[in-house]
Amino acid sequence: MIRNSLKTIISFICLTIYFSGYTLLSAQQSEVITTNNAKESLQVAQELISVNEFKKAIKQLKHTIKIKKDFAVAYRLLGKVYYEMNDFEQAAKTLEQSFELDKKLSRAAFYECGDSFLKTGNLDKANYYLGIFSEMKDKNYANVKKESALELSYDEMIEVKKKNISFISELDTSTNASVTILPLDKINSPNNEYLPSLSNDGDFLLFTRNKNGDQEDIYLSKKTPEGWGNENQGAININTSKNEGMAKFEPHNYKVYYAGCSRHNEIVNCDIFESEFIDGQLNKEIELTGDLNSPFWDSQPAVSCDGQTMYFASSREGGLGGSDIWVSQRANDGSWAAAENLGDIINTKGDEEAPFIAKDGKALYFTSNHHPGQGEGDFFVCFKKNGNWQKPLNLGYPINSPSKELGLYISDDAEKIFFSSARPGGKGGLDIYEADLPDIYKPVEVLPVALNLRDKETDEVIIGTITVGVDKLRENYTTDNNGNVQLCLAGDKAYSFRVNKEGYEFYVEAFYLESIAGNQIQNIKLALNKKKEPEPFKGEKRHTKTVVQIYFESNSFSIDEKNSKKLKDLAELMNTYDDWTITVTGFADSVGDEAYNQKLSKDRAQTVVDYLAQFSDKEITQNIKALGKGSISTDGSDESKQKSRRVDIVLKR
Repeated sequence: MIRNSLKTIISFICLTIYFSGYTLLSAQQSEVITTNNAKESLQVAQELISVNEFKKAIKQLKHTIKIKKDFAVAYRLLGKVYYEMNDFEQAAKTLEQSFELDKKLSRAAFYECGDSFLKTGNLDKANYYLGIFSEMKDKNYANVKKESALELSYDEMIEVKKKNISFISELDTSTNASVTILPLDKINSPNNEYLPSLSNDGDFLLFTRNKNGDQEDIYLSKKTPEGWGNENQGAININTSKNEGMAKFEPHNYKVYYAGCSRHNEIVNCDIFESEFIDGQLNKEIELTGDLNSPFWDSQPAVSCDGQTMYFASSREGGLGGSDIWVSQRANDGSWAAAENLGDIINTKGDEEAPFIAKDGKALYFTSNHHPGQGEGDFFVCFKKNGNWQKPLNLGYPINSPSKELGLYISDDAEKIFFSSARPGGKGGLDIYEADLPDIYKPVEVLPVALNLRDKETDEVIIGTITVGVDKLRENYTTDNNGNVQLCLAGDKAYSFRVNKEGYEFYVEAFYLESIAGNQIQNIKLALNKKKEPEPFKGEKRHTKTVVQIYFESNSFSIDEKNSKKLKDLAELMNTYDDWTITVTGFADSVGDEAYNQKLSKDRAQTVVDYLAQFSDKEITQNIKALGKGSISTDGSDESKQKSRRVDIVLKR
């Protein structure tokens, strides 16, 4: 499911000569098949490699070398196995031993040796051996035909490796030297673990594990006081005998999107699916509707905070390289539109993979092996400005390394990152790590918010439009069929929520969104009252001046039930005559700075005007201006502050 991320092992078993007259005994009978014939022992090792028994193959190859100490082919094959297992120190050492015995055995071995030194930080030797690899092109050597396919893939990467060396030689390792990279030891294993995804309460971690190089499944770990616990496979009921992986929580954790492979007999590639995350479990595989998936490899999905945009990696036609990042939009009926390529700012002729869209929607993180970097895949981030993605930034040392990095996930507070890397020192292959994210690469911190529109009396779902206001900005959101709107909002701000739904009273409510530790989802229920016919006005019919004062709680511009009745009565009076002159003026207490109090007083006045407009003649209210006078000096007592948190409504005829 990881395209071009892990090298194919089986392709190199043809490096050496197959010998007839010998068949592999059961590998389970012994760690090493004992024989005094070096050629027979070598064939045993080759067959172990073909079934992904790499550790046993290493032991068998060491046994082969004991039989024949000058067996260059055995050293070359052993070095290749170490290389594929990401044990680059042993790979370099063993391949150099093969060169001492036969420098003209394998051209590809010089590439692997140079790349191994690159990954262990020895740039001089990396440059030296990669140079020999280039010089040997079109020359004669023993494996010139046997390794042609392998060499072709290396030839495509040689210029990238040279750029890696140049990039590392100029790399400033002091900038983020204080960043500590911590492995998740209870999760990591000798297998490959990658593509971590963290729930926004920090309690669950989804990741993919590849067992023995051929079986990919989704795993779930729950955090304990001692750290990440053992994975709970009983919670994942979407795994099959085929491959599943690359699972990511959508920002509100209601759903998980992932890749599933070979689901249709006629299509052997991977498609993107979804599953509902309920009570810590994934129970049902749901196919996406629409045109997002293709007959090609589609994987590694990441969904925006509002659930309307999906970024993913694909090898489909029309791309710029082997794997590109694509984007699809969700239609009103819930289906996904045909995907569009993100273009050459992000995609290259190499591989771009594993996108992660930050919750603010303006920072896109991904892996690339072609943008200038250290190794086989570095992490990059693009920030969106004025609707356009900017040039990718390399996340630098020590988050990136000369090894493969794949799949980055940022915690909701934008402080921590979880990612996978094949760097030396791990348990094997790709492992999962945790680190602090340097400020320069951080997205804007936002919090997941779920709005739910309901009938106050019956609790029935209401489908409609919710206007969300903050500062001077207002934006409209349409609910789904369950009355929900999902979005992410910046914390420590006051928001207004307005709903003008036919048959219901105009709804306006203020909510102060705090940046809560743990980043729990903020569930906000908007309950609407059905509109009722106003009773005939029974009060005095002659008025020349009326003054009404509406009082508010601290730091609020929300109208409570008591003030609601007062304003409805006032609206009836306004409807009695058509020659009113009306002023609505808001005030605040002296707590807080003047700029904030000025805005708060204006918001209070505007809320009153909007509320009166529901019940008053439009010709009367359309000319009313909401004035904000800021704070009023008080004597510091609670009573004095309370009297200053008000709106004055003056009617004159």
